Amino acid sequence: MNKSLNLIWLAFGLILGFTGCRHPASSPPLAAGGPPNGAGQAGPTEASVGGVVHRWGWLEVKSGQLCDQSGRPIQLRGMSSHDLKQYPFRTNTVEHLARDWHISVVRAAMYTDSYGSSYIRDPGIKQAVKLIVDEAIRNDVYVIVDWHILEDGNPNRYREQAKDFFQEMARTYGRHPNVIYEICNEPNGSGVTWKEIKAYAEFIIPTIRTVAPNAVVIVGTDTWSQGVRAAAADPLSFSNVLYALHFYAGTHGEELRAAADDALSRGAALFVSEWGLTDYTGRGRLYLDAAETWMTWMDQHQISWANWSFSNCNESSAALKPEADMNGPWPEAELNPSGEWIRSRF
Repeated sequence: MNKSLNLIWLAFGLILGFTGCRHPASSPPLAAGGPPNGAGQAGPTEASVGGVVHRWGWLEVKSGQLCDQSGRPIQLRGMSSHDLKQYPFRTNTVEHLARDWHISVVRAAMYTDSYGSSYIRDPGIKQAVKLIVDEAIRNDVYVIVDWHILEDGNPNRYREQAKDFFQEMARTYGRHPNVIYEICNEPNGSGVTWKEIKAYAEFIIPTIRTVAPNAVVIVGTDTWSQGVRAAAADPLSFSNVLYALHFYAGTHGEELRAAADDALSRGAALFVSEWGLTDYTGRGRLYLDAAETWMTWMDQHQISWANWSFSNCNESSAALKPEADMNGPWPEAELNPSGEWIRSRF
């Protein structure tokens, strides 16, 4: 984006939080180089053989691509939660997403310091994250543990709390190949540059790698995870790192794809850990033609993604209607047009 547009989105994003509805925006064998035996505590009962994690195992980032344990490029497709206090997943939510929607990844978006329902104000919200992780493991799909920065802007603001959180998550789940760690959702605000974000990542990633030495980590980029060009120009030295690219079909288009193409050409591995069919507010009409263009682009580059949002929030980017039960299953009558469209892409 040009400088004037960036300033406009910065102003609107700070006011509205990037989207509406209290939003911003048997185990498989260990692969060579996987976490050592015994890393992490015992988790929930393992899923039956046959899911995506059983097939693909421990993931790795190789030559700018997310790959399975054999080094073959893969593409994960899934859904992101919304605010886990307002719209918590239930016991069977992940099961129905895995069996009925055929997702391969689910994202547990835990707000850090936004809208009064965040980890900093209520650390107990991490139990909602653990429920999603446990259910993802049980249903043999991948899961993203998302430190969902929004209003807090600079990830360094709560880096000690983030360290404690990710240390606990890694100790609990480090032996499971299912878990991907997203250490900062959408860094934003004045002075929050890639340099600031990189320093945070260099502080947090060793916390995870001490327990899970080869875990895949997603790192947010500046300007609400649109600054992939800057990250690619000054990459982290860690292995198995992906850089977050976020977009909303009604707001972001060719200019952002060009920046992403430049990042890819420099060898950066990208993960679209959040994107929506609306504009950045999460409300209003769906931009399906623009979404189709983005979908084609992601498929061409085998870039993994998680759509915003799997919730019954009263906004058009939500997959479910407000009266739908989060537990599922979900007949078509309970799906928003956004949910109908995205379900067909699995």
